[in-house]
Amino acid sequence: MTEHQRQAAERPAAERYYAQYTALGVGTESSPEVALQEAINEGARQSWKLISVTKDPAGEGAFLVWDTSGFFSG
Repeated sequence: MTEHQRQAAERPAAERYYAQYTALGVGTESSPEVALQEAINEGARQSWKLISVTKDPAGEGAFLVWDTSGFFSG
């Protein structure tokens, strides 16, 4: 085992799923659609796959759930 492999084994594995909160333009000049599209574009640039979008019931935003390393076909 190399020194690099020993060090990597001690570090926790990167998480596969990432939850992102996105404010939907409340109090700003941009529309909710623009804010959501910007968040989707940001994830797409990182080659993440969007799994779910849920409106925040307590606020003016949405939760986007991304698969950061999975493979989807279709």
